[in-house]
Amino acid sequence: MQNQIRVLRTERQWSQAQLAERLGVSRQTINALEAGKYDPSLPLALKIAQLFNIPIEAIFSQEEVTMFAKQSPSNFSNLPETPLAHRFTPRTIKVINLAQEEAGNLGHNWAGTEQILLGLIEERTGIAARVLNEAGVNFRATRIEVEKIIGRGSGFVTKGQAFSPTARAKSLLNCAARSASELGHSYIDTEHLLLGLLRVDKPDRFTEKGQGVAVKVLQNLGIDLEVLEQQVLQVATRGEDLGIVAPIASQSESTQQAASIVGSSDNSTTDFVSAEISARFCALLFAWIEPRKLGRAIGYRTEFHLPDGNVLTPRIAFVAAERLKRVPRIYPELAPDMFVEIKSVVDRSPRLHEQVQAAIALGVKVGLLIDPDEQTVTIYHHKGAIATLRDRDVLTVPELLPGWELPVANLWSPMF
Repeated sequence: MQNQIRVLRTERQWSQAQLAERLGVSRQTINALEAGKYDPSLPLALKIAQLFNIPIEAIFSQEEVTMFAKQSPSNFSNLPETPLAHRFTPRTIKVINLAQEEAGNLGHNWAGTEQILLGLIEERTGIAARVLNEAGVNFRATRIEVEKIIGRGSGFVTKGQAFSPTARAKSLLNCAARSASELGHSYIDTEHLLLGLLRVDKPDRFTEKGQGVAVKVLQNLGIDLEVLEQQVLQVATRGEDLGIVAPIASQSESTQQAASIVGSSDNSTTDFVSAEISARFCALLFAWIEPRKLGRAIGYRTEFHLPDGNVLTPRIAFVAAERLKRVPRIYPELAPDMFVEIKSVVDRSPRLHEQVQAAIALGVKVGLLIDPDEQTVTIYHHKGAIATLRDRDVLTVPELLPGWELPVANLWSPMF
């Protein structure tokens, strides 16, 4: 991929290491970018453009600009303003797609602010999901409140059917775009969607006339909307292009206590059993790979940023030593070799299976889905093979962890 990074760097008399430090990436990343061997993610491309104070199209070739500009949400073609689509990040596109899916799950052929709220929560990796998680908002309780208010539709929603955004949802997108511009951001990410959701109803918030469903849901959940907005701004104004989120204050002591139990990186509820399995799996994996120097085991939903702009956030990950010899301070810019998900009490199995399969499609060699309810481990391989192991089986991953054996029965909570 052709770009002008080397020229711009030379004009400023910066070394590759100096440019890497300014961007918060490794020198190897800069070298790969300049050699055309690596395509930057959208957030990194935006950061490069902001650093040099030059539009993206002046730095990257037309092919690169097209890669960024052509991303648009499927089944949401009725956008209020077409120029908005090219500003959407992959996370925003995912939120809109999840919103449409939630609309279909409730039998509706339209997507409103309430579906966008559910999409923001279910997306999990963005700033909005983390802020909502810190505030004590979880997917299950929110979905229950949404259904209480709007009920279920006819149920006759066919697969692939186009969903029409409500007038308020269109206004939300416009408001999100304005919020992004006010913050000096050229892109529209999840934090801007959440600001749009909170601000689109502001004139009616105190009269309760014409309020959107999303705002009513948050109020029913006991959320202080003004405080929530300030929490988003507290993070967003730092210009977190790389997805690094500083801790934010909770709305109350009880909320802060709940957030510390749930964890700030995973927006889904982590129950005791799945958390214990996660700790046990990490310990057993680490005990094998560390003395043999096979690679690195990473837990707690660390982000892996891919060159195409996608972000993987597995519950547990493994990266082979030869692929990650130096530990990145921020996040690794590669796909992990092994991607592990553990089903919690509120997770839906089909969604988790889709996530693991999507990770395989993005370059992961082995995916594992651990299900405490069924007491099974499903293994996905990049060559297409899928196998399900049960209590009497032994988990092995010879292509990554030669000689490692883990009896499936050893994963489950012991009886004392």
